[in-house]
Amino acid sequence: MSRAIDEAMSGYSRVRRVLLAKNAERWRDLDLSLQQLKAMYFLSDEEEASIGRLAELFGVGMPAASVLADRLVRSGYALRREDPSDRRRALLTLTRTGNRVVADLREGSQTHLRRWMAALTPADQEALARGWQALAEVATGVVREKVSV
Repeated sequence: MSRAIDEAMSGYSRVRRVLLAKNAERWRDLDLSLQQLKAMYFLSDEEEASIGRLAELFGVGMPAASVLADRLVRSGYALRREDPSDRRRALLTLTRTGNRVVADLREGSQTHLRRWMAALTPADQEALARGWQALAEVATGVVREKVSV
């Protein structure tokens, strides 16, 4: 790996640690396991998922995924319903409360990141924006054509 990549990874790790520390109070107040929180983030992104998909995502069996789903439903963070196309399959979606929890946690992180980015010089902001966009393109497989000037 190149020195620049090592330095970027080191910077990313430092930012992530500070974000976790800044958001720790919000996370501490939630009565959720890390697996429940991960499932909520997944459901927020996917909008709806089967319990089988949760099992696959977490590398657990259906019984464990079902227990995870039950806990989210009992806590009021998720709704469970029958799949209209396959009655044997249960689907999960986040409730308004579940969506609000995830949005609040994401917003807290974004607020800190925006504040830190605003403290950068305009040149560093532009370099960071280019870097994040380039990384997003590689990660998603969507690469824009480069325009030469």
